[in-house]
Amino acid sequence: MKIEMEVKAFGKVEVQGAKDAFKGVELMSVHKLSKDTTLGELETLLSTLFEEVENGYKNPEQCAGKITIRAKKENGEIVYLG
Repeated sequence: MKIEMEVKAFGKVEVQGAKDAFKGVELMSVHKLSKDTTLGELETLLSTLFEEVENGYKNPEQCAGKITIRAKKENGEIVYLG
């Protein structure tokens, strides 16, 4: 099944001449994984993505992650997309 992972880091920064300014860094990855993949394995993959984002943006005010599994119901059964 296709698993999409996304991590965003953002926060306020100082920019000369601007009242307010914000910086953001976002990474997204797509994985083809077995239906038997555990939550722990997903957490490990997401943790790696968090590390990548935090390497590009030290000490963000917020850092948030999201995991998406796409599926549809077809003929009464759930079918995973991808």
